[in-house]
Formats: sequence, C-alpha cells, structure tokens
Amino acid sequence: MARRQGKHITDKQHNKQKVSIDESSLLAPEEGMVISRFGQQADIADQDFNIIRCFIRKSLDIPVVGDRVIFCRQAKTDQGEEKGVINELLERKSLLKRPTPHYGIKPVVANVDFIALLLAPALGFSEMMLDRYLVAARASDLPVWIIFNKWDLLDDTERQVIEQRLVIYKELGYPVFIISAKKGTGVDEFVTAINNKSLLLAGQSGVGKSTLIKRLFPEHQVATSEISETSGLGTHTTTTSRLYRLTKDSYIVDSPGVREFGLWHLDSATIQNGFVEISELSEQCKFRDCKHLNEPKCAVLAAASNGEIAVSRLQNYQYLIQNFEQVNA
Repeated sequence: MARRQGKHITDKQHNKQKVSIDESSLLAPEEGMVISRFGQQADIADQDFNIIRCFIRKSLDIPVVGDRVIFCRQAKTDQGEEKGVINELLERKSLLKRPTPHYGIKPVVANVDFIALLLAPALGFSEMMLDRYLVAARASDLPVWIIFNKWDLLDDTERQVIEQRLVIYKELGYPVFIISAKKGTGVDEFVTAINNKSLLLAGQSGVGKSTLIKRLFPEHQVATSEISETSGLGTHTTTTSRLYRLTKDSYIVDSPGVREFGLWHLDSATIQNGFVEISELSEQCKFRDCKHLNEPKCAVLAAASNGEIAVSRLQNYQYLIQNFEQVNA
C-alpha cells in the first residue's frame, strides 16, 4: 500500500532487519527496467544502467524481469546502497507465461523479442522437447531461435545426424545457430545476430546457459557446472532470473523458471497453432474440427504421407493432442 508523504515504506525480508524509506526523500519519477526481483523488492536499471534496489508498492501487480517501470529513487545519503520505490508498471510489448502446479499461470519475463532455446548434445536431442517449447512460445506470440551448444562434444558422424534432423526446423523458418560457449566457437555470429534485440535464454539444466552468460558477460560472477559423470545430467546453477545488457539496446534474460514448459493450460487449437505447417494445412481438411488423427480427407495426414511435412512433427503433434484429450476427458 502506498504511504502518504512523510511516512515510511518498510521491509523485513533481508537479514531480518527493518529497512525503511522516507517518501519525502524521494526524487522525481523516472523510467527504468527490472533486471531482477527479490520478493517485494526489485533491482531497477536506470537510463544509464545504474542499479537501484526498489520497493514494490503493494498496490501494483508484481513486476517481472524485463518490465519497464516508473520509479522514484531516494535522495543520496551516506548509508551506501541507493534505494527507491516502483510507482507504475508500463505497458508490455510481450509477456511469457508458464503454468505452475500451485500458482496457476505465472508471468516469467516481459518485453523480450524472442526466445533463444539452448540445446546440448550431452543431454540428447529430443524433437518432442523442442516442439513443446515451440508450442509454448507460439502461445505467447514469441518467435524461437534454436541454439545448439557444446557442438565440440560431438564427433563428425553425430554432427551430420543432428544437422540432418535440424533441417526440418530450418525449412520451417526457425533460425539455427551452432556454438560452443566454452570454446567461443560461433558465439560472435550469435552476438551479431541479436544486436538491438531482447531475448530470453531458455533450456534444460546442463545445456550451458551459465557458461554462455559468463562468456558474454565476464565481469559478472556467474556460477557454472559441468554434466555429471555419474548421472549424465546437468546440475542447475542459476537461482534468480536476471537481465544482462549486452549492448545499449541488446538484452539477455536468464531465467531458472524456464527449463521446461507445461502445456496443460493450453487448448487443442493453441497446440495445433504451435505446429505452423499443420495449422496452415488444417484449413484444407474436410472437417473444420479435424484433429488430424484418423479423419477422412485430412489434408495434414495426406501431406505427411506424401512427404510434404515431417512425419516426426505430425507424430509429436498427435501425441500432444491425444494427451490433451485424455487429461480433459
């Protein structure tokens, strides 16, 4: 709740110490960007990308990383850290949400231009996992770029096999980058491509997100981990969503909440829309509500039989649709 002038905003979350800001000491409103959030406080970057720890007024919706906000900073004192108060959330150009078991649909990140999905051969390459990401991103109207990391861990035969499997997605228009974040291979090309863009870096634990962030932002202390030799799985190291500025107008968000997307909150039409080639062909089906499972005169099934669309994509779509119908039966 906002307090009147002369009152204090307080918080007891950090080290159990009561922290307060006298509103009479607040300066003029200015625009900033949320780069990280901690409970009822958030780190805000001002126009020069200086960081100010701000309280979130209880009257506001909780901001997420990437949000543009109006805030007031406190007049400088001799007590060290600058503080302020967030007064307003500005309109979002995009918002990525994901379902959670206990909190419903939860916003994750705002104002990104696309999702950069990081994959790694050490964890295997699953078209089903990739297609689930593509469906979830499409539901939020966000494009996806596919970034294949740890390419140096593959031998020539493995590279050829995966390159062939990636042809499907290239033909569908998804940008594909091959990199090694650890060695730096292909990273410069990726950085050039994302100039003047804002993106969310997504991917399962162990795919090398932290290593890529560390290479791009060596001035930050970023914890990294290798693939476990016993389990073959990656250990997750990032605990708090964080926005990094690459150039003046290029931003990368690393969020631990976007390791995988549940799709149970989506309807069948939204799932179909996530498979762009199937969605386009569905207009030619005999039945308007065709599910492309075994219906007569289905344009999608015919296209798969004729090699016009990938059978693997059709099978993944059918699996997701049948799973949706079973859950909602």
